[in-house]
Amino acid sequence: MLNQDTLAHLHILLNYEWDRRPPLSVVLAGLPDLVDRLSLRISRSLYSRLHHRLRIEPLTVEDSVAYLRLRLERVGCERELFADDAIATLHEAAQGAHRELDRLATDALRAAARKGKRVVDRAVAWQVMPSGASREESDR
Repeated sequence: MLNQDTLAHLHILLNYEWDRRPPLSVVLAGLPDLVDRLSLRISRSLYSRLHHRLRIEPLTVEDSVAYLRLRLERVGCERELFADDAIATLHEAAQGAHRELDRLATDALRAAARKGKRVVDRAVAWQVMPSGASREESDR
């Protein structure tokens, strides 16, 4: 959320007494657009001074399965609530994003409960898909 002028001047603070021990540590955290902003030419000197860079990559399907199971375990659920194909559908719609997967999984659980189903299946997962998704995409 920092404006570009602030990012452009942070490198000056990090450059102070660079030969010795740096007196300042900066932690930058943000959405993927932060990397895009730091890769701009105006921010190149700041980017070069960042010693540690961590990026959380999108979840894989296996990660999504493990993530949903862990979340359910943490609230005391000991049984499977999602069919494998439902998780794959939710994962694809979320494009590997944690927050979106949480939202879609919650919506799918609510939809399954309204229908009296004990497990979220692919049909229920499709009901909670964003409006741009179509059944033809899932059949590929």
